[in-house]
Amino acid sequence: MSVGLPASKQEIDARSGDIARGFQKAFDDVATMKGYLDATPEADLVALGYTAQEVAIVKTAWSDLWQLAEIWAGHANLPAAKDFRQFVRQLWGVGSF
Repeated sequence: MSVGLPASKQEIDARSGDIARGFQKAFDDVATMKGYLDATPEADLVALGYTAQEVAIVKTAWSDLWQLAEIWAGHANLPAAKDFRQFVRQLWGVGSF
């Protein structure tokens, strides 16, 4: 007797497709956000209420995510391992590890 939802091909296919689509959308969103931040001068972000240090963290985090997106798309490689969470975890807030 099983407990919970039984695993099936349909369940695995649906979850796999949803997760894969989620990755694609996330990387598309990374490109959008990085483009916005690249085009926005630091002074404009400071005027919104960020400190210069916070602007640096935000821009670095999105640059890291862009680098990860470029690797995902096969446009870049890393010469050494990198923890992409270093700056991004500062954007997570609740649920951060």
